[in-house]
Amino acid sequence: MEKINSLVNYLIGLVLMWFGRHTPQDVAFMVGSGVAMVTLVINVATFFINWHYRRKTWELQQALAKGKGNESR
Repeated sequence: MEKINSLVNYLIGLVLMWFGRHTPQDVAFMVGSGVAMVTLVINVATFFINWHYRRKTWELQQALAKGKGNESR
């Protein structure tokens, strides 16, 4: 248990040392950049997911249209 406490205290000390090294503007810039990158990744993933399902829907509509066209002949 003591090893875990020592490790946690060491990590907290490193985080506090890192925060002490940077100004609030630096931290805000890093957080904002991270949020922007996550937003970009989510938007790109959403684009490809929507493209895939729209393409599948279009293919299904085309298949149904061909099927209905063959039934009327």
